[in-house]
Amino acid sequence: MARTTADSKALVVFDLDDTLIDTRHALLPDALRRTAAAAGLPVERLDAKGKTIDEVLAGADLPADRREAAAAAWYAPEVPPLAPLPGAREVLGALRGRVHLVLLTRGRPERQRNKIAACGLGPLFDAVVIRPIGEPGSKRDDLEALIERHALPPGRCAVIGDDERDELAHALALGCLAVKVPDVALAAIPPLLRDAGLL
Repeated sequence: MARTTADSKALVVFDLDDTLIDTRHALLPDALRRTAAAAGLPVERLDAKGKTIDEVLAGADLPADRREAAAAAWYAPEVPPLAPLPGAREVLGALRGRVHLVLLTRGRPERQRNKIAACGLGPLFDAVVIRPIGEPGSKRDDLEALIERHALPPGRCAVIGDDERDELAHALALGCLAVKVPDVALAAIPPLLRDAGLL
């Protein structure tokens, strides 16, 4: 990313899944059923806490064609209409124009783009970054690039997400403010950023 001229605005980066939209309840049950049917497995075999679907399928002792069909079913790009989580649109509206507002999400790009379109939150962001699953690198690389692009010290960046092993861990490692939802309500984020001197 090219470096831009520094200004006084902080950088605020939001995750998408289970931060701004309820992936766990709105999308996960159908994805599990669809994937289980393609794999020929009971749904319970796929719902392994702490593992990615790719790790679960790799350990399921499936023929290669069924494993590929199951992965394709899981990552199918189509998504139903999605409502943002309560307060999501309002908090983004309150921050828009006052900070550099970026959406950083990880997944299959077409599916993530469809989620963003379905929930209608995309236009509220200054930029959207999609980290493709299966490619080298992590959200840390994207956060570092965003910080460099905006010519900001990490302390002028906040990352809002739900995953302590992913975006929040990277934020803390880089020296950014990490805000975990739903431990912190979306409506509480603007006051929290203000108290941290970022708003």
